[in-house]
This record gives sequence, C-alpha cells and structure tokens, in this order.
Amino acid sequence: MGVRLAMKKELMGLDNSDMLTADDVRSHLASLVKEQTQLSDSGFSVISKFNDTHSRLISGDPLRKSKLEFERHRLFNEVLYTRQSVDAWLDSQTSHINQ
Repeated sequence: MGVRLAMKKELMGLDNSDMLTADDVRSHLASLVKEQTQLSDSGFSVISKFNDTHSRLISGDPLRKSKLEFERHRLFNEVLYTRQSVDAWLDSQTSHINQ
C-alpha cells in the first residue's frame, strides 16, 4: 500500500470501520478466491464484475438491483462498500459455482 493511499484511508477513518474502499474490496476478493480452490478459475471473472460495477457507480450510471451496498465519503467523495454486502455479493456471484 502506498503512502498516499494509507494517509487517505487514515483521514477517512476507515481503520476500525466496516467500510471498504474499492482497492480493499479487490484485495479481499483476491484473497478469498485464493483460499477457495473452486473459485480459482472464476476469480478473474468475479473481480472483473466488481470493477464493472464500481465503474458504473463512479460514473453515476444507474445499477440494476445489486447486493452491493455503498455510500460516498462526504469529504473525499470516495465510494465505500460495507464488508457484509461485499461478502453477500460474492456469494451471489459464486453460488452457481458451488453447486
């Protein structure tokens, strides 16, 4: 993690919160994909889908019904996701793989 990103996260007060930045979500997804062998083949696809969803949120494009709950940081205007919604979204994306 770069110094700039670390300072920004500290200023946003995310250290002890349940909120994740997009970079945090990507690293969380990557670590979960590495842990679960049945997801290894679809790991790139899951992260790609998250990147697409995140890009749409940033551009203001309305999303279909999504399990990803987010809010914008009031000072930095950064899109932040709740850890629970990220896990629920991952489960919905990988449910057909686990069956």
